Amino acid sequence: MGYLSCKAQSSVSTADSVSPSPSPSSSSSDKPFKIQRFRYSDLEAATDGFADHRLLGKGSHGYVYKAFLSGRYVAIKRPSRGPEVAGEVDNEIEILSQIQSPRLVNLVGFSTDSQSRILVFEFMSNGTLYEVLHSGTRNLSWGRRIRMALQVARAVETLHSQSPPVIHRDIKSANVLIDRNFDARLGDFGLALRCHVNDFRVLSTPPAGTMGYLDPLYVTPDNLSTKTDVFSFGILLLEILSGRKAIDIGHSPPSIVDWAIPLIKKGKLMCIYDPSIAPPKDPVVRKQLAVVAAKCVRSCRERRPSMKEVVGWLTSLSKLVPLHSWNGFNNPCMMVETMGRPVESRNTKLSPQLEKLESGYSDVLDGNSSKSTTRNSRRVYSDLVFRSDLMDLMAKGDEQSEARRNMHDKTVATENQVRSSSSRFTSARYTNRWKAPSGPQNGKEDDVRSIGKSHPAAQLMGGEKSVDASSSRAEGKD
Repeated sequence: MGYLSCKAQSSVSTADSVSPSPSPSSSSSDKPFKIQRFRYSDLEAATDGFADHRLLGKGSHGYVYKAFLSGRYVAIKRPSRGPEVAGEVDNEIEILSQIQSPRLVNLVGFSTDSQSRILVFEFMSNGTLYEVLHSGTRNLSWGRRIRMALQVARAVETLHSQSPPVIHRDIKSANVLIDRNFDARLGDFGLALRCHVNDFRVLSTPPAGTMGYLDPLYVTPDNLSTKTDVFSFGILLLEILSGRKAIDIGHSPPSIVDWAIPLIKKGKLMCIYDPSIAPPKDPVVRKQLAVVAAKCVRSCRERRPSMKEVVGWLTSLSKLVPLHSWNGFNNPCMMVETMGRPVESRNTKLSPQLEKLESGYSDVLDGNSSKSTTRNSRRVYSDLVFRSDLMDLMAKGDEQSEARRNMHDKTVATENQVRSSSSRFTSARYTNRWKAPSGPQNGKEDDVRSIGKSHPAAQLMGGEKSVDASSSRAEGKD
């Protein structure tokens, strides 16, 4: 598939628009939204004069404060002064005044009665994805990680589906914020650009982004495309899977893509997963998550998938790994998987999206690695034991059942023989026949014990019954 080119005249509305017209890609059923305009004095009062105790965070582009405004909590962004920062603020207003989505950190309003514009955003109460992944205070489940990756992918797809498409240019875990429902949202549109053919603004804007996430092919303005965002998303996905930072000088190699992709090509998929938690139990999920990331960071831009394809793959994978599971399974009773698929679906085919992804798996593997990793394997998990083959386990179960039935039949036959033998022992004729010769008492006991052991009926009764019989006869003599 080709990629969208960014050479052209922008068709954006002005930044002062407060009731933007919906983009051509929006449906007519979408509710219109309005960007509010606030007085600077109201924003200053809501933050107690931009007091430190209201400060949420700060960076090179300004400060963010928490405030209660218009009946809800909001995040107020006070940019730093400077022409470059002012241009980014205008760009955010320009982009977000035309797009609203539950997957984005939406713009609530802004202030224009001061020298620097102040932006008002939705408040995200759970920090950033970077903090969640690298703070070490909370380990996300695989269901939650896949869901967050899917939510970010949908956010990027929303941008790319605009007309003209919007390219974020700075997709990274620090720009993914977590709301009160622990859903991921994409924010910080200061570097975002609308791409259209021969747009002077795009052609005159130098490449920008964050080291470690930046597409190495994006070296000149005319290299910008939607596949630039796809590369950055692939780095983010590797970060979610591995728990490693995009650039970490504490590891060798420090770049996450230089470390992970050779392992994926060799089929060593287990090595790339976050060691702080157990990897996904489903081998199909393990394999295809790695493949999605590898496809996104391909060195050939044209071979990278579109975000629409990525959303389709992650949607299918998210159905195999629920948010809440018992030991990695949807159902505590669901302990069997065939080629990684849950028991209730192992007789069904993979979704078309995953079938397409499965067919392209060999593209990211080296030589014979695909043969060992795609071999059909049937597994049975339990709390105590791991069996590699379900049919072997079933065969062993049948053999054990047959053995138990045979043992039961033998036991019944033995008991019947014992009963008949016991009645023969109690008859006077039989007792006289086996009467021990006269002699010392100890000799009598030994003779009776030895006779009892040599008799076939006594052998069936077992040694313990023979001892009991001899001891009872000794008591009778006493």
